[in-house]
Amino acid sequence: MSGPTSDRTILVVSPVSGGGRALRASRHVHDILVAQGRSPELVVTDSGDHAESVAAEAGPSDLVVSLGGDGLHARVVAGAVRGGAVLAPLPGGRGNDFVRALRVPHDARAAAQALSVATERRVDVGRVGGRHFVGVATVGFDSVANTIANETTWLAGPLVYAWGGVRALLATRPRTFHITVDGEHRTLVGLNVAVGNSGRYGGGMRICPSAELDDGHLDLVTVAEVSRTAFARILLHTFPGTHLSRPGVSTGRARTIHIDADEPLVLFADGDPVAVLPVEITCEPGALRVLA
Repeated sequence: MSGPTSDRTILVVSPVSGGGRALRASRHVHDILVAQGRSPELVVTDSGDHAESVAAEAGPSDLVVSLGGDGLHARVVAGAVRGGAVLAPLPGGRGNDFVRALRVPHDARAAAQALSVATERRVDVGRVGGRHFVGVATVGFDSVANTIANETTWLAGPLVYAWGGVRALLATRPRTFHITVDGEHRTLVGLNVAVGNSGRYGGGMRICPSAELDDGHLDLVTVAEVSRTAFARILLHTFPGTHLSRPGVSTGRARTIHIDADEPLVLFADGDPVAVLPVEITCEPGALRVLA
């Protein structure tokens, strides 16, 4: 299927993504879109709510180009699902995991140029309460690691996630999780619970390596209580996605996953805190139109 004929093209840019990298690239992206015959409206967001509302106001014949990190893309996705617009995500953040999963070029200008030959497809979206996500929702070790990464400003790119992971490794302890997978209940004394749509996070780590954006399911990967050394080995194996066979790691697939714990832990999705346990996570098959 070829790209849509758009009534409008809206370029939504996060001024803080990638330490300002997205904003710096926005002029070049704007010029590339003009050269493709589009008339892009540039919107520099002042919040996630703003980004979501801009995308929600776009209609089914409109194209929303989001230039930023996974957090921005997730909020624009939520708006695009509501309004029916086509989304074209471009890399402008530190991790850029959503565009990796879509095989979009890692350079914003190259990605914008590729839109001239891009095709439209439908992909699944995850939902936690009123929030959507496209990558991974996670709680436990990853909650601590994400918090540290988000508070770290002196590192750029995926290194910030490695730093967060090292520090979180020293602070994480086992929790008791109560997980219901499509109606089947289980209890886990463990370190981490991850629910993947695209399955990628942290600048390329493949935490849910079997996850596909268009299979109509979410992938569940849990890590039981293991030694700190064994957990460190699991983390290293998540980069190539070879950790599923490690001791303590379990997997599954579902449409609906309910997660609770023995304390009110924060669930992160696409790098941002989105809810406090207990939560219900659902898959919305084919809910998003993307041009990539």
